[in-house]
Amino acid sequence: MTARDATLRAARGDDDALAELVRAYHDRVYRFGVRVCRDAVDADDAVQEAFTKLARRPEVVRHPGALSWLMTVVRNTCRQLLRPFARERRVLGERTEPDEEPATALDPQQALERWELVHAVHAAIAALDQPSREVLVMRDLEGLSGEETCAALGLAPAAMKSRLHRARTQLRAELGRRGMDERFSGGN
Repeated sequence: MTARDATLRAARGDDDALAELVRAYHDRVYRFGVRVCRDAVDADDAVQEAFTKLARRPEVVRHPGALSWLMTVVRNTCRQLLRPFARERRVLGERTEPDEEPATALDPQQALERWELVHAVHAAIAALDQPSREVLVMRDLEGLSGEETCAALGLAPAAMKSRLHRARTQLRAELGRRGMDERFSGGN
């Protein structure tokens, strides 16, 4: 069954189809929610809200895809959750998921370098403004297509591309300030 078929069936009240959509999209939508909300508990609430709305919205089938629709709902829910609070910006360097064991064991120096790089990238992404962070996470981390990203963020393709270019440029600059830029250019 395709995602569109599952979405149609879920919108008609088919619990099995909704469960299939949850299995297919939950992890990606949750990771996006953690990055947007910056809090695992708020992300849980936002993801639950998105899937609940999906189950009650037959008009969702007019959207380009269930995934981009879900991410839009998560993004909007996170924004609603953040509005009442003047939260300090927190660094995203803390992991929300347990690290998986690498396929090949790293020596301690390689492990330290990888950790430093991951920490620097997370911190650099956290330093981006929210619109830049959203488009970067959707395109580069979640692997959404340009069309899906545009639909989720409500942007025209040219605006999305421009925002993504600026986000990548800002990310490179931030990593350069942290002395990490040579790791991305292959040491050139």
